[in-house]
Amino acid sequence: MTQTTVPSLSKRRLSRLNRRQRKKLRVGEFQELGFWVELKFKSALDDAALDAFCAAVYPALAAQGLQIGGLGGWLPLAETDGFVGTLGRGSVSEAQRDAAAAWLKAYPAVAQVRVSRWVDAWYPRDEELQMQDA
Repeated sequence: MTQTTVPSLSKRRLSRLNRRQRKKLRVGEFQELGFWVELKFKSALDDAALDAFCAAVYPALAAQGLQIGGLGGWLPLAETDGFVGTLGRGSVSEAQRDAAAAWLKAYPAVAQVRVSRWVDAWYPRDEELQMQDA
């Protein structure tokens, strides 16, 4: 899958915004893309296992220039999801996405990893949330 921009505003509305406004709104050439990830675990995680998973995943993704948010749920946790974006401004690259998915797949407690298509990090749409196996 190649990374492309995701339409967030109409061309007419974009043409009415100047560069400073597009940057402030993070649209047009300043659009930032990320992806959703769904995880299913081999067995439901208790509190200690979830803490161990989070203690491993956050620094591993940070080393790739990424961050993930939204992990968690009711314990025992059989599945969870989260959004992956960059640590700073900008979009997630194809290589970063593949590396993050590979790391999550390789984690011993994870049974299945599914990732979405590219999603606008600031203005997500429901139709962008189609998942596929990583």
